[in-house]
Amino acid sequence: MNIEGRVNKLINEGYEFKLEKYITTGFEIFKKEYGLFIGFSVVAGLMSGIASLIPFAGSILQAIIAGIINLGYFYVARKIKLGEKPEFEDFFKPFNAFGDVAGVAIVVFILTVVGILCLLIPGIYLSIAWIFALPIAYFYSGVGLWDAMEASRRVITKNWWPFFFLAICVVFINLAGALCLLVGLFITIPASHLIIYAAFDDIMQPDAVIEEEESKDGDNLLTEVTE
Repeated sequence: MNIEGRVNKLINEGYEFKLEKYITTGFEIFKKEYGLFIGFSVVAGLMSGIASLIPFAGSILQAIIAGIINLGYFYVARKIKLGEKPEFEDFFKPFNAFGDVAGVAIVVFILTVVGILCLLIPGIYLSIAWIFALPIAYFYSGVGLWDAMEASRRVITKNWWPFFFLAICVVFINLAGALCLLVGLFITIPASHLIIYAAFDDIMQPDAVIEEEESKDGDNLLTEVTE
C-alpha cells in the first residue's frame, strides 16, 4: 500500500486517536535511551541557536534544522521500536536526506507564517495539519513535497481537534519541564518529539509500507532472475 492508499484508507475508514497511549509511549521510548536523547537535545539546541544568529536566512535555516532534528528523534525512536540498539550518530542520519526534506520544511514554515500573519486561525490550522509532512516525506520513498504536505493535511484534518489537543498537552508538558528550574526540559523536549513519533507510527504505520515495498522489490528481483 503506497502513501495515497494509506491516506485514503484512513480517511474512508477512519482511525482511533489514542492520546493517552501516545504520551505514555513517548515517555517509555525516552526512558530506554534517556542518555542519548538528553545528549542530542543539548546538541540540537546549540545547532538551532547558532542557526538563529545567521542574518536574514536564520529563520528559514532554523526551520530546516528543526525539522531534520525532529526526524533524528523519529529515526532513533524507530530503531528502538524495532529492537535495535541506537548510536548517537543515528540522530544525524536524516541529514543525509537534507535535499528531500528541506523543501518541505521551508514551504511548511513559509505558508504557516503567512497563514498566521494574514489570519491567525488558518495559521493554527496549518501548523497542526502539517505535523506529519516531514516524516511522510522522509519515511515514505518517492513522495514529493506537495504530496507529503497534502497527505499530512488530509489525515490530520480527519481528527484535527484531537491533534490540536495533543499539541496543547505537549506545550503544557514542556511548561512543566520549564518550571522544574529548566532541568525538566531535558526530559520533556525529547519526550515531546517521541510523543509525536508515537502518533505518527500508530496512524501512518510507515514500517508496514516499507516492508511491503521491500517485499515487492524482492518479488520483482526474483522474477527478473527466473526470467
